[in-house]
Amino acid sequence: MNRPETAPVLITVAPYDQATPRGAILGGWIMTQLDHAAGLAGRKIAAGEALILSIKEMTFRSPLHPGEEFAVHAGLTRRGGSSFNLGVSGWAEPEGACRLVFEADVLLVAVDAEGPSRKLP
Repeated sequence: MNRPETAPVLITVAPYDQATPRGAILGGWIMTQLDHAAGLAGRKIAAGEALILSIKEMTFRSPLHPGEEFAVHAGLTRRGGSSFNLGVSGWAEPEGACRLVFEADVLLVAVDAEGPSRKLP
């Protein structure tokens, strides 16, 4: 699988304090980055607030190591009346190479200021 050609939604560095004794970054930290990236991408698509309804599928493909640059990409895969799906993937990018860390299918819904769902623009 090749890294998406679109710009990443989120770029960060994997922190040393989130590593397991075996040297891989904790899955919970990676899932937090997915949450941030899906929220950022979802706001743009919804032209306002959007909430994650479910992570329909998430697969870890390779470990992420402390100190590695970590880029998260998100792209629209389905658009409904008020909900939509994003394909989200995280990539380790150490020293110019890249490696798929996870991929996920995330379902979001556009909401108004009071919380109920609203139509997408």
